[in-house]
Amino acid sequence: MSYSKYVWRKRLILMGAATVLAACKNATIANEGVIENFDSAVYADMIIINAKVTTQDKNKPVAQAIAVRDGKILDVDTDEIIHQYRGETTEVIDAKNRRVIPGLIDSHSHFLRSGLAYTRELRWDGVPDLETALNMLSEQASRTPKGEWVRIIGGWSPWQFKEKRLPTIAEINKAAPDTPVYIQYFYSVGMLNQMGMDKLGINSNTEDPKGGKFVRDSHGTPTGLMLAQPHPGIFYGKIAALPDTSEEVKVNSTIHLFHELAKFGLTSVIDAGGGGFGYPDGYSVAEKLATEGKLPLRTSFYLFAQNPGKELEDYHNWTRGNKAGTNTDSTKEHGFEIDGGGEYLLWKAGDFENFRSDRPVLDADMEKDLTPIIKLLVERRWPFRIHATYDESITRILDVIEDVNSYKPLRGLRWSIEHAETIGLNNIERIKSLGGGVAIQSRMVFLGDDFSERYGAEKAKATPPLRMLVDKGIPIGMGTDATRGSTFNPWVGLHYLVTGETVSGRKLYDSSNLLTREEALKLYTIGSAWFSGEEHIKGRLSKGQLADFAILSKDYMEVPLKEIKSIRSVLTVVDGEVVYGDGDYQSLSPKLEPLLPSWSPVKFYGSYWP
Repeated sequence: MSYSKYVWRKRLILMGAATVLAACKNATIANEGVIENFDSAVYADMIIINAKVTTQDKNKPVAQAIAVRDGKILDVDTDEIIHQYRGETTEVIDAKNRRVIPGLIDSHSHFLRSGLAYTRELRWDGVPDLETALNMLSEQASRTPKGEWVRIIGGWSPWQFKEKRLPTIAEINKAAPDTPVYIQYFYSVGMLNQMGMDKLGINSNTEDPKGGKFVRDSHGTPTGLMLAQPHPGIFYGKIAALPDTSEEVKVNSTIHLFHELAKFGLTSVIDAGGGGFGYPDGYSVAEKLATEGKLPLRTSFYLFAQNPGKELEDYHNWTRGNKAGTNTDSTKEHGFEIDGGGEYLLWKAGDFENFRSDRPVLDADMEKDLTPIIKLLVERRWPFRIHATYDESITRILDVIEDVNSYKPLRGLRWSIEHAETIGLNNIERIKSLGGGVAIQSRMVFLGDDFSERYGAEKAKATPPLRMLVDKGIPIGMGTDATRGSTFNPWVGLHYLVTGETVSGRKLYDSSNLLTREEALKLYTIGSAWFSGEEHIKGRLSKGQLADFAILSKDYMEVPLKEIKSIRSVLTVVDGEVVYGDGDYQSLSPKLEPLLPSWSPVKFYGSYWP
């Protein structure tokens, strides 16, 4: 039992049964009807009653109530049966006929890196029009202190605005004439206002980087518009040049981001690393929080090669000193774990999801450089994942994996292709035969319009081929690729899986490539758990499973499709403890320190509109 659970139980015992009952007569917690002379060995720490429980347990797919003890599911059944686990110290929560689901798991994210900057970023996620977005920018610029920037990095698309376009540089300069601004749309387009260009020293003498372009005026002076053509390296240096902050702010920012993720019903995340985010230094804030029991969600992470040309050296160093699957969070099982290598194992193998540019062709010697990395990870039993957007890239990557497997067998080692928007049937079957998986994300919600404009509506109909992937029975996980990519709101992705719609309302897929609500939820729970090797202990609500679940604001299984995107959690539980509560359950939510810095955009706008 965790320390906080022990303190809670001890406190209730000391209060006495009469005091407990008096304190629990509100609409949320009800401890009436305690059964006397019941064996305390089977008392629950928490009971959820009066619920519509989606268990994802094929032997008992629906239920009314859940009993939790020591961070695990004690039982799932009817209210009447679960009542027998109620003791004097049992916390009883009335779900009020709301839907309860297993906690959502984001199988591909970048939250550990994002946490360090979350409270200093302005989010345009879900903002409906440019007028609103630019007003937010103007207001935030006016309150941002000298020496700081307004940052809008990921989670939005020009297609979401009613105007269906990017802001102009003139509009950005007008909104923020005296505060430096950096804006990035996925890894396709970046924008700087004049003050930002001045701060970074970008002028007519600045050369275009390889694979990128500064758009210039008739005099050859950069305008502030930056294009990846197709390499996003033009953006990496700009983000790295933005001012850093104190350890205190980074800690506060990480806690607030993970609390915000819990607001959406997420209970676990699998982090895919990122450029400029090396191990162990970049992970120190999150690891310290996890060690102290202050990181509310279960977090698995993969290590992303940092130095182009020296990737093998990175993995030699990391695999020598770390065993994959090691948990450094002493407060809960599977709390904070290194899971393996990726998503970038080799920079040469990276094909970029910039559908505003031509498909990149991987270097001719990619296979030669990737082979020793795969071989090392197989030898040292490190699971791995590798970024690949296009089927052409996947073909070449699979050639390497098949070759290594011929003399250094995988023997069940977990590995996956990440993204796979244009994957074809042949490569799906190759992945299945090698025991791999495919991690997909909500990227096409934001990029599907760009893809359709370049390649046509017909080719967009299977990007990726959702139905084919599911029907082939290979492991599939759902995620976001947040936060520099899409939004971290998982309900946007669930809506996409069942409707095939982009942020503009364009319907990418016909009915033959859509999933049912049940199938979509499975990808975000049991399916995603496979990618951290945990599908046997989470993703379902059944006896012995980890007690991770969410009570929803709306019934996912029954609401109109258009309302799925607006679903939130009203109560999120991880390891049997409440990590987020809202509305009727707000009193149960952990109290957070005020947002830092004091001018944080999150304080004024939150993370998702409205």
